[in-house]
Order: sequence, then C-alpha cells, then structure tokens
Amino acid sequence: YVASLGRKEEKDATAQAVAAELADTDVQTALHWAEQLPDGSTRQSAFDPILARWSEDDPGAAADFAMRHCSGESGHDLLEKTAARWAQTDSAAALAWAQQLPDNAARDAVLPNVISVLSYTDPNSAAEMASQLSGEAQVEAASSIVSQWATSDPAAASAWAASFPEGNTREQAFQDLINEWAKTDPNAAANWLADLSAGPSRDAAVGAFANRAASSDPQVAIRWAETISDREMRDSEMEIVASAWLEVDPGNATSWISRSSLPDETKARLLAPGD
Repeated sequence: YVASLGRKEEKDATAQAVAAELADTDVQTALHWAEQLPDGSTRQSAFDPILARWSEDDPGAAADFAMRHCSGESGHDLLEKTAARWAQTDSAAALAWAQQLPDNAARDAVLPNVISVLSYTDPNSAAEMASQLSGEAQVEAASSIVSQWATSDPAAASAWAASFPEGNTREQAFQDLINEWAKTDPNAAANWLADLSAGPSRDAAVGAFANRAASSDPQVAIRWAETISDREMRDSEMEIVASAWLEVDPGNATSWISRSSLPDETKARLLAPGD
C-alpha cells in the first residue's frame, strides 16, 4: 500500500504512522515490515518510530541496528537520535558505544549528541570528552556544553571555553556562552568580556553581547560593537544595533549614525526616509 502512494512526503508520513502502530505491539514485526520497503527516505522514516520504541527496552540493540541499517543523511539523523535516547537513560554506556564506532563519520555525528546529553548531568565529564574531539564534531559538542553549562555555572563554562586556542571551537563557544550568560547576568558577562584579549573569539563574543543588548540598551550595545577589531564585522554589528536603536530612540540614534565611522552608504541606508 505504501509503495503505491504518489508523493514522497505522503509515502514517508504513511510509513512512519504504520511503523509506529506496529512497533507499539511488536518491534520485531515492525522491523520486518519496514525492511520490505524500498531503500530510501520512506524506509528510514519507518525506522524512526520503531527505533524510538525499541530504545525504551533495549537501547543498545536499537543503536546497533541503526548503525547497520540506516544509511544516507536521514540514516545518520536516525543514528544520532537513537544514540541520544540511549544517553538519556545510560550516558556511560552510550558514550562507550559511540567511541568504538569503526566509521569515523558516524562517530563524529553521534558523539556530539551523546556528549550534549551528558552535559546536563555531568558538564565536567562532557567537557573533558569534547576536548578530545576535533573539527566540526568538537565545535558542535562544545556549543551544546557551553549553552547548557552557562545556565548553571557560567564561571566554569567561561574558563573551559577560554581553554581552547583561537579557532572555530573557541569562537562558537564564546558566542554561545554570552548568549546564555547575558540573559541572567549581563553585568558579569560584560566584566568577563572586558578582560578578553583582541581576536576573532572576542569579536564573536562581543557581537553576541551587542545583539543581545540592542533592543534593551542600544547605547551600551553600540559602545561594545565599536570595540570589535574586525572592520567588516564591526560595521555589520554597528548597523544592526543602530537599526534597532532607531526604532526606540530615533533622535539619539540619528545623531550617532551621522558622526559614526560607518561607511557613507551604510549611513545613507540607515537614515533613508521611511526606514
């Protein structure tokens, strides 16, 4: 029946619904049915609710199945979700399983999700694991850890983020740290920013702080944006803040824009009638 349906979206949604109903009764029957579907997104869609139900009883077996049978981009998504579900009930076992995956691409896809779940209960261990990763896997894991850790212990989160050398991981971690920290204690976040040395990671953090403050205190936001060392980024952030400032205080905003270091074309764009 599913194969006879016309549109891909309809096939995928129907396969998922049928698989979910079968899995509620018997996971193995559901798996046998799903494996008869043509390989591709429809089969992967059917696997999703089956693996979710299977993970409730035997997350290790579900993860092993996902590793063997899920392919392509949607397959990697299923693998990540299955591992993350396992980590919610037994993070140590899920982490050990993920670390021994023979496929480097699968391991790099799964580990950040498992580490992210671990960060909710043991951020120190999660941070130690993320420090051993590299490339985009490390960036993704660090982003999740810092976003979570900053809500409970921003001082520890900031110290860990600062332990990374300049690069993508440090920049993303700084940005995520400030996004969370500035929500609860903007003064402490600003004091931390004030002690940072110039560089791309500081620029990323300052940009995040300026964006966060733009609507509530645009004058503070603009002063921070002016300290960004990268010219292109500085101009971009100042334009964003100035635009927000014009919405709440057009007189002072217009005065600042007129005498600012922004390029003339940017000034003209901001001050154009009707903007």
